[in-house]
Amino acid sequence: MIEENEVKKYVQFYSTPLGKKILEHETRFVDQKLRGHKKVLSIGCGPALLEERLHQLHPDMDIICLDNSKEMIEQAPKEISIVYGDAQHLEYEDNSFDAVFYVTSLEFIQNVKKAIEETHRVLKVKGLLLVLMLNLTSRYFKEKYNTSDSYIRKNIKHASIDKIKILFSQNFHIIDEGYFLGITEKEIVDTKDQSIASLYVFEGEKQ
Repeated sequence: MIEENEVKKYVQFYSTPLGKKILEHETRFVDQKLRGHKKVLSIGCGPALLEERLHQLHPDMDIICLDNSKEMIEQAPKEISIVYGDAQHLEYEDNSFDAVFYVTSLEFIQNVKKAIEETHRVLKVKGLLLVLMLNLTSRYFKEKYNTSDSYIRKNIKHASIDKIKILFSQNFHIIDEGYFLGITEKEIVDTKDQSIASLYVFEGEKQ
């Protein structure tokens, strides 16, 4: 269970200048990938700040948000469709969604293999899976991880992008992948430099 003070710190970060910039860039990136998809599932949405912005941009898009932290869910905007649930045991029928996305959440799930298999099951054929993961080799990640009481340090379950990539490729055709969202000190930069980019992105299609 995530502690209440961790939830508050998480939400407060996205009200800081840097947090706002990160959220803006992530939202813009996810929005570009999801355009044209009608029914979408966000797994590990936290307080659904990004999903709130997507809803504002696309009020006709059916976005369902899922998280396993009741403390996080309580912070979500009221107009967002958000449910308590487990990525490893999704309570949806086969072929239910046009797209599923994870934004810095897959690496915090204990059984990634099961989560990816469940995602595959609920996606329609040709459905999109978009995964934005923390780049574990970046300076930004190392700074956060080296802080002993940080959310990342206390909750991250997987430290290998390569292992997750193998599981991803076993279930999906990889359309694109690469580094994204460079963060240097307190600025956002456009770069694919592995040491600076804070995220690694997988984009895949269900066959």
